[in-house]
Amino acid sequence: MLANRMDLKELKMGYKIDQHDYTVRLKAAQRFLKDGDKVKVIVNLKGRENEFRNIAIELIKRFQNDVGELATEESKNFRDRNISIVLVPNKALLQKTQEPPKKKDIPVANEVSAGV
Repeated sequence: MLANRMDLKELKMGYKIDQHDYTVRLKAAQRFLKDGDKVKVIVNLKGRENEFRNIAIELIKRFQNDVGELATEESKNFRDRNISIVLVPNKALLQKTQEPPKKKDIPVANEVSAGV
């Protein structure tokens, strides 16, 4: 078990993403950050979508705000057609979340009852 390993997870979305899809990506990002992985959020602009660059930048800033204190910004790129930001998990919060035991040990009783 490697505790120091940190992967980079990518989340892609369009600048006019639906609220439900946005929520799914937000929850995924929070899960990745709690697991200690970096998250790169990308908004890809194609063709004439480049005119709506300000909407895409606002979306990324809103995403970063919704993630909150779970992560800090490592780098961002608002220049290209791929507007992106890399979020790194906060070390202080990670140490707090790793202290309680993992919940994966509990569902064993449910698996036995499902087979009956």
